[in-house]
Amino acid sequence: MRYTLIVPFRAVTPEAGRNQSSKLGTTHTMRILLVNDAISKELPGGSRFAADELAKALVLRGHEVTLLVPRQMVGTPEVEIDHGLRTVRYDGAGQGWQFVRSGCITAFKLLQTSKFDIVHVHSAYAALGPLSVIPKIIPRVRTFHGPWDEESYIEDVASSHSPLGVAKASSKRWIRRIIEQQNLTNSDAIITLSECFREKVTKRYGVPTSKVIVIPGGANMKRFVPTPDKADKRLSLGLPADRRILLTIRRLAPRMGLDNLVTAMQHVANVHPDMLLLIGGAGPLRSQIEQRIIELKLQDHVRLVGFIPDEQLASYYQSADLFILPTTALEGFGLVTVEALACGLLVIGTPIGGTSEILTRLDPHFLTKGTSPEDLADGIFTFFQSKRREEFGPKRLNDFVRKNYTWEKHTEEVEQVYKKLLRQP
Repeated sequence: MRYTLIVPFRAVTPEAGRNQSSKLGTTHTMRILLVNDAISKELPGGSRFAADELAKALVLRGHEVTLLVPRQMVGTPEVEIDHGLRTVRYDGAGQGWQFVRSGCITAFKLLQTSKFDIVHVHSAYAALGPLSVIPKIIPRVRTFHGPWDEESYIEDVASSHSPLGVAKASSKRWIRRIIEQQNLTNSDAIITLSECFREKVTKRYGVPTSKVIVIPGGANMKRFVPTPDKADKRLSLGLPADRRILLTIRRLAPRMGLDNLVTAMQHVANVHPDMLLLIGGAGPLRSQIEQRIIELKLQDHVRLVGFIPDEQLASYYQSADLFILPTTALEGFGLVTVEALACGLLVIGTPIGGTSEILTRLDPHFLTKGTSPEDLADGIFTFFQSKRREEFGPKRLNDFVRKNYTWEKHTEEVEQVYKKLLRQP
């Protein structure tokens, strides 16, 4: 077994976490096993980032946390301890039942040397193997980040070029639906990041409402803060100082609404030729979006900046004049929305899922009427013409996020779910 111990400066060990936890009101150390399909630094994604933030925050609150994931990068160690968080990896990612078998074996071995009070699942598929050997007496919590079967089906159909491809997509959707249903049914408590996904869980999968708890996601309030010098941030990223910059950060995939947003920029650029849209992210639709930009002759108004590394993310938010979330379906929460707001950047978004819940809480005027290119263009025009936006300065936006959407707040509420299942005070 390859074993890597990382001890950075000011590392937080479980013992140090327990000492700190007394200040935070935690009285019982819990041994928690988090199960996911990857860690975010190896396979970026909103659900993985949320799981990783929860894991780190639980360690800071004094708990012993193990993150069980399939290996996504060659050469990464089987066991790694970083800032008190233990990550255990196993092989077989993307290999079907070999992946399930490997997860089963690794979980079995883990149980021989470790005891757990709670199992917290973030991916139904990744949990297939581990949950087959983990005793059911250990309470099971599930965070439902979205209907895996439905989201994957949308992408599969978009990439299918024949009736056979659509048929295969339908078959995979049926199998995924069964896996998701079984996982949710066998969970003792289910967490969703928004009311809209709570409704999705209860109506689509028939889960009793009493089992589902809404705990919104958050932003890292140390990383995402307003900047006193936007020009300096732009200079560091090589962005123009004399243009109004619109920003969106999305996976380049169906349901994200990026084609609609690019089309909307044709209308926007005709009226405001100084505006520049930056699209951050990677995904299967990149070439299609590039072609659309060329077709509409928007090369000077829309720029694909690719995947944005974590260390640059805050700088992009701080450099922009407006963030846009053009989602067309299945927006469970939208971590980028609260991150942008924490940086003092106003957001307009489509009235889909969790976006509606966040922006309505701030000001419903920041929601567009719909998801079409015309609705997005109207939303942009209205935003820059309205005096209302002047009421929402960077400090007010940061305070709004600090009050409602932090990982500390999220973790405290998750911890209460654990305590209730374990019948702790």
